[in-house]
Amino acid sequence: MTRWQRRARLSIAVFGAVFAVFVFREFKGRTPLVAPAAPVRTAPNAVVEITGGEVGSFQKSREDVRIKSQKQLIDADGSSKMIGVTIVTDERNGSRTFTIQSKEGHIGKGESVMQLDGDVTLEGSDGMNVRTEHATYTDADATIRAPGPVEYMRGHMTGHGVGMTWDKNRDVMSILDQAVINITPDEHGEGAMDVTAKSAEFARRDKYMRFLGDVKIKRSNQNIEAQNVLAMLTADEKRIDSVQLQDGAKIAMPKAPPGALQSLTGSQANLKYREGGDTIEHTLVSGNALIQLAGETGKPGRQIAASTLDIALAPDGSTPTALVGREAVQLTFPPEPGVPGRTIRSTALDAKGEPGRGLTRAIFTGSVQYREVGSGVDRAATAMTLDLGLKPGMSSIEDARFSRAVHFEDGSMAAVAAAGRYDLDKGTLALSGSEPGAVVPHVVNQQIVVDAVKIDINLDGPKVKADGNVKSELKPASQAKAGDAGNDVKLPTMLKQDQPVIVVANSLDYDGTTAKGTYTGSARLFQTDTTIKGDTIVVDNKAGNLAANGNVTSTTVLESTDKDKKTERQRSTAQAKDFKYDDATRRLTYTGDAHMNGPDGDMTAARIELYLKPSGDELDRAEAYENFTLREQNRETTGKTMVYTTSDEKYVIVGTPVKIVDECERETTGRTLTFIKSTDNIVVDGNRQTRTQTKGGNGKCTS
Repeated sequence: MTRWQRRARLSIAVFGAVFAVFVFREFKGRTPLVAPAAPVRTAPNAVVEITGGEVGSFQKSREDVRIKSQKQLIDADGSSKMIGVTIVTDERNGSRTFTIQSKEGHIGKGESVMQLDGDVTLEGSDGMNVRTEHATYTDADATIRAPGPVEYMRGHMTGHGVGMTWDKNRDVMSILDQAVINITPDEHGEGAMDVTAKSAEFARRDKYMRFLGDVKIKRSNQNIEAQNVLAMLTADEKRIDSVQLQDGAKIAMPKAPPGALQSLTGSQANLKYREGGDTIEHTLVSGNALIQLAGETGKPGRQIAASTLDIALAPDGSTPTALVGREAVQLTFPPEPGVPGRTIRSTALDAKGEPGRGLTRAIFTGSVQYREVGSGVDRAATAMTLDLGLKPGMSSIEDARFSRAVHFEDGSMAAVAAAGRYDLDKGTLALSGSEPGAVVPHVVNQQIVVDAVKIDINLDGPKVKADGNVKSELKPASQAKAGDAGNDVKLPTMLKQDQPVIVVANSLDYDGTTAKGTYTGSARLFQTDTTIKGDTIVVDNKAGNLAANGNVTSTTVLESTDKDKKTERQRSTAQAKDFKYDDATRRLTYTGDAHMNGPDGDMTAARIELYLKPSGDELDRAEAYENFTLREQNRETTGKTMVYTTSDEKYVIVGTPVKIVDECERETTGRTLTFIKSTDNIVVDGNRQTRTQTKGGNGKCTS
């Protein structure tokens, strides 16, 4: 037997007992009266009609549910109809009372469900008010169900939709379709929110609101979207404490200042609101997480993507002050006029900042990849770690510090080092450090290879400054391809064009725009048999010139062809204060106490000049100036100038006077001396004296 049946039988029994007492009192000892006319029944099929009826239900010695009606009609089949229904029920802890009212109530035979029709309202003592046209109240589970349009109101919250359930025991109300919720601002002007969703659920006891299906929420400068949203309320139910967005989370903040959170997307997101306000304090986004940080006026914003993003926000609710990204991290700076686009990828990201400035430092770890592409710019770098310094509002990167297995590329230039600092505004790269695989920084392009303890590069050129155990390799011009930046360089003709040149020094200043390198401090140049040493060496690979200054020593090997057309390689060494090779004239010039020693003798002068043939590996002529001395074949010749031509192997020495001293210490002087090497003939002009000496003889000097 159902509760509704028990209540109905109770009503009938009470009615019957009252009726019997009334009849007994009226007829006992009285004169019979004429029976009055039968009353007109409201419902012809009703067997019992009660006006102003009330049915009570009791649980644990206290009344739990009270049902009142203006009129109750009970049919013979046990069904009943109530007019002007009021159902009053209390929470078990006595904290609230709920009143349900409708124009009519219907209870079918053997049922525990009351059908409510006409102006159905549910009012709670806490201010909750629900209105609909038709509903059912099920006593078994204390649940109201409404199939049609429904309106909801409580405090600052109003809403409507189609279909509703209210579970009294759980204190959960649900709007089943087309849910629309509006929350007006509180006395502080905060808390406003507009929500649309396919369905909504309000659980007062558990302090949450749940929205399902195409959820759209508009809060103060927050447009939120997801398929499933769970909003947890504060203890006083006046504010939202946190929000969980699931299945396609999206947040947009249209009024975000530069560097602040402008939008957010991901599979799901958890939002924690700051106590006592509408602003977000913390958000965790997972599943293809992507945030957009607002750019300056008229400029694109920055994007940060990862599998998971954990973000702490400043009191304004939009400026990040800390950010953690994990797996598939990517930071993107879109290109701007005159500024290339920049992209950074890594396994992890840890960023810090401060209110009013946003993120000011970002550390990327794990397989870091940096890319910079724009008009005339194509740069890339890899490393294990990248530490970024960021300008306020994340407007740009201030500097980038790469560490561990650093590899940097800029066009044809490549660099390897243990650590690298890239200053984007200045366009400079500083390389340093040592680690296995990169003992010292290493830089290479089409023109040069440089190794040193420290290398600073101005990428516009490039221009290279290297310090500490500098070792460089000048590449042969033959290795440059047509159209390459290094295609217009050449080695000095005095050097071989198909072999690299090695230069070492304490420091190097190299300008890639002019292909000129200045080596300072114990500088030494090597190529096969050719060496040049000096305090400073300058190599000009555009003009093909070469110079050395300070304590210069050189070793050169030149080819020589004798009268029988036999070619041999001859080594010469030279010392001087300064050395210069001019490629246009193919001239080697030694100045300042010049001294040269070779197969043709030992030569000193203030300046010695060697002129090469077009091949660059064969002497055409030699000249010497000021205080000239030649020692050969036990002879010493001095004069002011000397010219030697290889075509006829002739020396012409001019002096005031020319002096020649032979092995017998005989001295001959004159104005000009001409010496033919091939015949060993010497002609001294000035005293008309000629002396012939046979080369290779054993004759003794005579008086």
